[in-house]
Amino acid sequence: MVFNLNEIQVADDAERLIILRKRLNLSQFQFAKELEISTSYLGQVERGELPFSPHLLAKINNYLKREKELDEQDIFSHI
Repeated sequence: MVFNLNEIQVADDAERLIILRKRLNLSQFQFAKELEISTSYLGQVERGELPFSPHLLAKINNYLKREKELDEQDIFSHI
């Protein structure tokens, strides 16, 4: 799983965001819900209609950290 948005090498942040979301196997609706943002806002950022804000980046990084922690817990949950 990707745990760092910067690991995805593409031309711009909007494309990187789309690739990340797809690698996480999440719809726009699901990802927006996880990030606590609106689906329309996420779509506008993905289409390049709105800038990729530091606030959105922080939300994505927090989400990825939570997912990483859950994955690490799952590894040891069966022991």
